[in-house]
Formats: sequence, C-alpha cells, structure tokens
Amino acid sequence: MFVDVVGQERAVETLRRAGERPSHAYLLVGPRGSGVEDAARDFAALLIGVGDDERSLRLVQRGVHPDVVEFAPGGASYRVKEDVRETILPEAARAPIEAERRVLILFEAERLRGNQNESANAMLKTIEEPPPRTIVLLVTAAAEDLLPTIRSRCQRIDFDPVAENVLRIALERDGVDHEIAATAAALSGGQLARARALAGPLAPMRAAFVNAPTRVDGTGATAFALAELLGAAVDQAADVVTGRHDEELREFDAELERLGYGDRDGQRLRRRIEERQRRESRRTRIDLLLEGVTALETVYRDVLADPAPPLNGDRPRLRVPPRAAAAALDECRRAREAFLINEKGLVRLTHLLLSLPSARPV
Repeated sequence: MFVDVVGQERAVETLRRAGERPSHAYLLVGPRGSGVEDAARDFAALLIGVGDDERSLRLVQRGVHPDVVEFAPGGASYRVKEDVRETILPEAARAPIEAERRVLILFEAERLRGNQNESANAMLKTIEEPPPRTIVLLVTAAAEDLLPTIRSRCQRIDFDPVAENVLRIALERDGVDHEIAATAAALSGGQLARARALAGPLAPMRAAFVNAPTRVDGTGATAFALAELLGAAVDQAADVVTGRHDEELREFDAELERLGYGDRDGQRLRRRIEERQRRESRRTRIDLLLEGVTALETVYRDVLADPAPPLNGDRPRLRVPPRAAAAALDECRRAREAFLINEKGLVRLTHLLLSLPSARPV
C-alpha cells in the first residue's frame, strides 16, 4: 500500500497510524494529482482490512471493490436529491459484502454545496454519525469551501505539492528519459499523476497546444485549422479514458463470474461502475481542454519570466512583447472560465487562437 504515493511521507505515516484505531470520518486535503487520490484508495484498503490480499487491494485501487464506494460530482456540485439522498446515503447504510467495514470516498468534496449548501447539510448527519461499520473519506483540494460544520467533524490530513526533483526522480524510475522527466516535473505543479500524464499519454496533446502559438497569424483560416488540430488531439487523449473504461468492465465481469456474486448484487455493482464511468467521461473532455489551455499559459508565462529558466525546457521561448504575452494570458483565463461553464470546444478554441499574438520562437 501507498507505494504510488510519492513525496508524502508525513501524510502516509498519519494514515497508517489512523488505520490502527479508525475514526468515523476523514478529510484528505491536497491538490489533484498530489497523490491524495491514490492515498485515499490505499487508506480505504487499509480500513477494510485488505492486508496481503493482492486481489482485494487491486480492486480497491481500480475503484471496483464492493465495500469501497467512490463518488464524484457529475456537474458543478453534488446534487442533493440524485447524488446525496438517493445514492450516497443509501450506500452508507448498506452492510459490507466482503469486509468487516465499508468505506465511502467522496472526491471533490468541496462541491458539496448547491443552493444554500443543501447537499452538504444532507451529508452532515451521516458524517457526524455514520452507520457503525461505515467510514467516510472526503477528498478535496479546497477544504475552505466545505462547511465549517463538516470540517470540524472530520480528522484532517494534508498533502503538499511534491518537490520538482522528487517528481523527476520518480519519473526516471518509471523509465522516462531524463529530459522528458525534467520538463514534465517542471510543468506538473507538484502533482505526480499529472507529471506522469504529461510524460506519457498527454504528451502529444501538450505538444500540439504549446506549438500552436508559433503558428497563429491573426487570420480566421489559420485559427480554425489550428482549432481542428487541437480538437483532434483532445479527442485522441479522451479515447484513452474510453478504452480504459471498456477494459475495466471486462475485468469486472470476469471477476463477478469467478466470485459468484448473486445477480442482484452483481447488477448493482456494475451500475455503480457504469455511473462513475459516465461521470468521468463527461468531465474528461473539459479537463483535457483545461489542460490544453494550461499548456498555452505556460508558453506566455515563459515569455514574462525571461530570463528565469522556462517551464517548457524542451521548447524555445516565443518572441512577443511582454504586454502581448500578458494579454494572451488574459484570453486564456477567459477561455478557461468558458470551458468550465459550457465546453463548446472547437468554437471557443478558434476564438482563443484568433486572440493570440503572432509570434515566432526566439
């Protein structure tokens, strides 16, 4: 357990100690990709007593163990009726199937809000007094957005951004080339999962976005052609998630048949996985577009940071005036806000590219 949680020794030690005499609710706080998600799953495995059972640990880490139930908001917030009252609370009340305990993990817990924090208030009693064999793990990057009453009823464990050199060493240990590892670590914002993605499946998409500013020329034709190219790169990255979902369901079906679950339990568990996959698919494209905008932002950040070392160490710096780079960052911010509200990828990408200054590498 915790072997993939890099650079978080203090938090991991706290979790190990907590597993010896567990409380009813925990608040795990850290930026996405800092290892907090993997740590939450490994902690859940510890809480349900996986021990040396590799099969059970693997199921928990894949998010398909029957006694560790994961939740994430499908939209801007957890819905009080569909998400909390009709899904999360009934799952909290269920008896364990294989283990002696049941663990609920709520990712992006700061989204327990909605009108007048209805979803947070609906969760409050369960967090205060969960069923005897149920433990709730709230995972968030923004603990201050949670109701104080919820924060006060959880044991809090903080995860910090991982140092750049620790990330680089971890990537090199994975077999990543030194130069690629150094660039991915610099761009990752202290997040190991993001560093691994930038060095692997997101590398082609990131390359397409960081190269785009060298090709814009202020014309609509060029902007539209580049937007189509970037959109195709996003689609290709999204296909990786879809393929993983298909494989996950195949593995679950094989596991279900081997363990001999009853039809009712099996169907309920499969529906749970399919619902999580639908939420992931809805969020994936927006997340990828935001990652693309982040790549553009780093290009113009490197212009403004000169002569400091660039984040994009594998690319030459652009030659644009600092004022134009600052204006480009403003346009990227507006595009980021638009993607969070309503995707409209190709149209918004074209608009963004039309707003960027013509430039060439230094």
